[in-house]
Amino acid sequence: MAPAQAQVDADAGDGYCSPRPVEQVRNSDGSVLALATECPTPDLRRHVVTLDCANGRRCDRMELEQPGEYALTGGARIIDLGDDGMHEIEVTGSCGAGPNCEGDVYAVDPDAGKLVHLFSGGYSELFTRDGWLVESGRASCCAWEYHLWNLGGNHTLPLGEYDTMDLMVKVGAIMDEEGFDCVFLRGSGDNWQAVAPPSPALETLCEVYDKDYRLKPPDPTPGAEARRQEQ
Repeated sequence: MAPAQAQVDADAGDGYCSPRPVEQVRNSDGSVLALATECPTPDLRRHVVTLDCANGRRCDRMELEQPGEYALTGGARIIDLGDDGMHEIEVTGSCGAGPNCEGDVYAVDPDAGKLVHLFSGGYSELFTRDGWLVESGRASCCAWEYHLWNLGGNHTLPLGEYDTMDLMVKVGAIMDEEGFDCVFLRGSGDNWQAVAPPSPALETLCEVYDKDYRLKPPDPTPGAEARRQEQ
């Protein structure tokens, strides 16, 4: 899948707006998604998003405003999170000292013919894997963290709230030994319990630093040890 890496707008590093012409892409269902950036004032970005359905009718239009003083490095672009030909709009905001940046993603609901606010959070990368939406970011100098939402689940949009995630994955260096710890956690309120990875594809999240990792607890899935030896 094609990940969306949190990217800054090279023309907006000082908070000033730079207009951008219309960019459009045809989706796999025949609809057309278009994006343009207007500058009502020098320090205000207005991202105009339109969706034309396959029959050519204007199905939806959205204006997303970003004050430059709050999002010095903000911007918007068209992405394809699922690498499935159904494109999304990613609007990035302020970034921290590390690789994580604020981001919002707006997707096409093909059944309703509308744009929906799919995700709002802060990340280094956002991608889909094996039917899950994965928010990836650095948690500290020596640790990486993933927040996962099952795309087949019954979630209120936008996704991204900490207490709504289905799984959390933590990967960290072991200071006194070689290798890394990797743990999958499922939570209920403040109670988080270690669980096995739902699939081999998701277990590869443990390889963010290296393939030499220790899965905690031991994966009870048949063939797990054989998979690690093959890697």
